[in-house]
Amino acid sequence: MVVVLALVLGVLTAYAQGWLPEHVGSLANSVGSWVLVACALSLLATSGRLAAVFGSASLLALLAGYVLGAETRGYPSSTAAIGFWGAAGLLAGPLLGLSSYWVKTGRDSLAATGVGLVSGVLVGEGVYALTTIADTTYPPYWWGDILVGLVLLLAVARLRLLGVGAFALSVGVTILATGAFVVVYSRDMLALLP
Repeated sequence: MVVVLALVLGVLTAYAQGWLPEHVGSLANSVGSWVLVACALSLLATSGRLAAVFGSASLLALLAGYVLGAETRGYPSSTAAIGFWGAAGLLAGPLLGLSSYWVKTGRDSLAATGVGLVSGVLVGEGVYALTTIADTTYPPYWWGDILVGLVLLLAVARLRLLGVGAFALSVGVTILATGAFVVVYSRDMLALLP
């Protein structure tokens, strides 16, 4: 079920790039939206190990669906791009899946770490986009990305009743993940591939 849902959403992502209006167009071309899908699907897991598998399976199925959708629209994907995003799905997917599982079932420190990682990706993408591609995209979308990351952080803290120490940990992890995202994404690793 996880793979099928992600595959369908991946195809929709490819088509949405042509359908969505400018002010929400980045939704179809955003790391954050795929991260949220992978995390949501990972919440269906009944164990940490399964959540890690769901995280990777979700990202890889999103990629496969996107490639299929883009191909049917007449926009073939490069082998380098497929390899890069496939590797990203294999590396980041398990961590995203575990992060979701930790938020759902973990002790305060694990829940705080999990939400901090996911929030940091969203905030990091927004910061990166506002400082790098705001002139070619719709800036309010990226502010929304940041807002969603911060609201997610606060919502989990409130729903899980995180104590002061766990909340501080979640904020610290968010800051570290934000910085890491900006640094890694700023290096444009896709451009380094042949």
